[in-house]
Amino acid sequence: MQLFWVSGSTGAIKQINITKERLVRLAMIVCGSFLLLGILIFSTGIHIALEVNPDFAREVSGVVTVKERMALDQRYTKQLKSIQDQLATASLHFNELKSIKDRYLAISTPYTVKNKFVEPSNLGGPLKPLSFKFEPTKSLAENLEESVSKATEMAEIFTKLEPEWEKQYQWLRTLPIGPPIDARLGMTSNFGVRVDPFTKQLAQHSGIDFVTPSGTPIVAAGDGVVLKAGVDPAYGKFIEIAHGEGFVSKYAHNSKLHVQPGQKILRGQLIAESGSTGRSTGPHLHYEIHQNKNYLNPAKILVYAPPSAYW
Repeated sequence: MQLFWVSGSTGAIKQINITKERLVRLAMIVCGSFLLLGILIFSTGIHIALEVNPDFAREVSGVVTVKERMALDQRYTKQLKSIQDQLATASLHFNELKSIKDRYLAISTPYTVKNKFVEPSNLGGPLKPLSFKFEPTKSLAENLEESVSKATEMAEIFTKLEPEWEKQYQWLRTLPIGPPIDARLGMTSNFGVRVDPFTKQLAQHSGIDFVTPSGTPIVAAGDGVVLKAGVDPAYGKFIEIAHGEGFVSKYAHNSKLHVQPGQKILRGQLIAESGSTGRSTGPHLHYEIHQNKNYLNPAKILVYAPPSAYW
């Protein structure tokens, strides 16, 4: 295409050739100019907005100044350090709680079943205490990712151990390890050989005797089921309760019985009141523990504490 331009002042005629290539080139120049102009206007507007209203600028463009970015990093770093401190405290509390649990389990478990919950011994490796400290050499994102990873692993351990600890607790509840009376009342006769109070001869004593004023509450030493609740010439009014691991607890010379055979019993539940029935010289509780029909020394099984505190 050709255009002719006639100058009004001189009358000169100019010829302009318009080709496709020239049009494309011109269009690119125009578009580039508009694009640069738009970028200039946008940058100028954002700069002004950041100075006047930073929040609005972030909302519109997502752009922040270096100063604001540093302030945000400092604030997030402070919050992350606070969370890391809380996680570290939770880790310490867990270790303390586990130590207490392990000691309680070791103390409470009767010597005849000590190996019931023995942890695997074929384990090892270097000791690397769990740390939640902020590492200045790492970026904020790296510190956050590492803390989240450790917290997740810690939560998985908690979740895994919860049912195991609950199982151990419920198992302990089925054992006759709780005192049948207030332990502060004391004992009058121990397990083993003694001088019989009636014959004045050496004889085997199959349990332990607690001194108890008549009518003292007698409670179950562990969860179980009542096997017997009746009267015997020697034991007087007595109760036998079947527990876990083949244990049976026996409570004799009572004045009153509050349970029936076949009844389910919870540790610490009132089952009788002390007295002096049967072959007895005065008010007391004769307490026995059997395991698989073998007599055990109750003093080696019981965890001594007042029932009100123990249950």
